[in-house]
Amino acid sequence: MRILIVGAGIAGLAMHRALSQRGLRATIVERSNFAGVGGAGLFLPGNAVRALGDLGLLDALMEHSHPITHQRFCDENGRPLNVVDTKGFWGDVAPCRSMKRSTLWDLLKLAVGPDDIEYRRVVDVRNDRERCRVFFHDGGVGEYDLVIGADGVRSSVRDIAFPDTPPPVYVGNVCWRFLVPNTCGIEDWTVMLAANRSLLGKPVSPSELYVYADLTVDEMNVECYSAMTSLEPLFEDIAGPLVPALKLAASANVHFSELVRLQMTALHRDRVVLVGDAAHASPPSMAQGAGMALEDAIVLARELATADSIPTGLARYEALRKPRIAWVHRQGFARDKMRRLPRVLRNALLRFAGQRLYERAYRPLKEPI
Repeated sequence: MRILIVGAGIAGLAMHRALSQRGLRATIVERSNFAGVGGAGLFLPGNAVRALGDLGLLDALMEHSHPITHQRFCDENGRPLNVVDTKGFWGDVAPCRSMKRSTLWDLLKLAVGPDDIEYRRVVDVRNDRERCRVFFHDGGVGEYDLVIGADGVRSSVRDIAFPDTPPPVYVGNVCWRFLVPNTCGIEDWTVMLAANRSLLGKPVSPSELYVYADLTVDEMNVECYSAMTSLEPLFEDIAGPLVPALKLAASANVHFSELVRLQMTALHRDRVVLVGDAAHASPPSMAQGAGMALEDAIVLARELATADSIPTGLARYEALRKPRIAWVHRQGFARDKMRRLPRVLRNALLRFAGQRLYERAYRPLKEPI
């Protein structure tokens, strides 16, 4: 079976590793020489950590990540609203961890041989029920039994193979992500919520803090913001332990992006299938970007290895993944909607029902994949 994976991000590397575990060989093509650079930090809930365990990386992950035992919700003045016991909730699945994105990328890449990645760009895919012909920017052409699009939210594979799919939709927020020294003394996942913005911090090592800041912005005004935007004036109405981290943003490598949502009616078409953000990008409200990509890789590899044909394996993969992906999207939408409620109502919900709301949102993700 000739398999091509397009994209060498977390989804693509996880896909390669999952296939290798099943005795299936794949080649990765990546358009950028800097696929593993940047991205700041990641929060990995228990289902994502379980998936990394399934990929044989649990020990390495525990060595190179930071424990998250609680999620602390505060108002814009830094006053506690609720503390969610993530350790207790996820205890029978796997612990929650946080880490640098580049570190996870490095761990996933360890098993990828130098001949397994080609740095070239896909420009066209001719896809039918029997095979795929892939055309590259350098004039090369390859024939494959299966093409896996793992090339992110702006996926070229999706644009080519699924031309009728609407593009990702802007959800009304922009965000900044960066790593700074943990001078704030933050020990757990901690967020401060204001009317139209939030400030989140979580340690990714004993000395480093990952900071995420978002702001509600009309689409027509998005161009007014960038990675160079000064954050202190934007968040001057927020107080609390994370504020000192904003002062360090000026000297940090800041990643700026618009938050988008993508939901597809189908995850595969003939011999092309999508995984990760290429298939189902969503805002980070549920912290499931990496987790869903890792799960996609494991399920797709398993179904391809056990099915009697590629079409059967792809159909089973889609049937298994779509309900779980849809749940994450619905819960993320609900969490974002709650954040935009009037301050008094939002704070009351978090104060008196925060743990129950959290458990309701994540309970289905404790189920095996």
